[in-house]
Amino acid sequence: MATIRVAAIQAKNRTISYKVATVDEALKRVDENLDALCALAERAADMGCAVIAFPEDTLGTLEWEAGHWDDTPQLLRVGEERMLGRFGEIAARREMAIICCNDCVDGDRIHNTSILIGRDGNEVGRYRKVQLPLPEQARTPGDAFPVFETPGVGSVGMCVCYDMVFPETTRALALMGADIVFHPTMGGASMAGGEVSLAAFRTRAADNFLYVVVAFRGGGSLIIGPKGEILADGGREPDAILTADINLNAGREAGDALGGSVTDYRARLFRERVPSAYGILMDENPPIMARLKDVPVPTGEQASALFAEGITTGADEFYEADKWLADGKTDQARERFTHLSEHFGTSRERLARIVNVNSK
Repeated sequence: MATIRVAAIQAKNRTISYKVATVDEALKRVDENLDALCALAERAADMGCAVIAFPEDTLGTLEWEAGHWDDTPQLLRVGEERMLGRFGEIAARREMAIICCNDCVDGDRIHNTSILIGRDGNEVGRYRKVQLPLPEQARTPGDAFPVFETPGVGSVGMCVCYDMVFPETTRALALMGADIVFHPTMGGASMAGGEVSLAAFRTRAADNFLYVVVAFRGGGSLIIGPKGEILADGGREPDAILTADINLNAGREAGDALGGSVTDYRARLFRERVPSAYGILMDENPPIMARLKDVPVPTGEQASALFAEGITTGADEFYEADKWLADGKTDQARERFTHLSEHFGTSRERLARIVNVNSK
């Protein structure tokens, strides 16, 4: 395969507020978001991209869902239809594959879903997020890591946000034959955050000799080569289009000092595995769980409710307290941030700032 240009679309945050009252009003916001996203797709096509990826929550519906869960299926069905229709038209007209990611409805279930639209405008396949963090337990997890042969692109795998925290995800995709993995996300690759998260993204690529395209909303997007090298970094620029020219059949030369060099190290890596020793990975109750049995963990229902509160009314309280802090209303801010910290387990940095200011 010849070199192709791939892109991560680092779309800015276009969240639809939970204060939008009705499905019809929310759909107007969906259309406005799609107008902006389609303009970005056209720009990427002008840049010669063969395939692009948008971030997780492409349509910006997540906050609205949290405040209107009972009406969410109605919004998502129409939103998905409009998203696939508009992106499909661009994909076919510009001969450019497009990956988008949003909650989608399947019967009576909601999945966090990444969808691959081919260069002919038709859906090639979809991936349903397997690893769901506690706040997403109201959704239904997927149960497989499919890989899609995509004309003009290659063997494509997809994963979403929290999936990347689990090394099993990219290993499964690599074993399924993926040459490139597209990762729509709103979070990092490690719960440790910061530089550790960046290292984890690079390690997931290098562990499996994969190209990895991270489409991160608002900032932090990456294109990573199969040896963990950063080919492009989106920084913090909103609506940036991050590109790299790659050859999916190259860049994997590696070996050791004992004459074991090969042009594609996957040919050694996956032959030299010892699956018979990996049984513990399939154990649903490994020994470590006995040691962790007394560590309190919220239920999925509790976490989902707290998450919904946190991105709606909780966020409103946070921003109000942040304004108080900026306006010098320190006592009010401290009281509010203390409450938020105790209730959500967040806002500790703001509390530290207040303490530091008062101690000077």
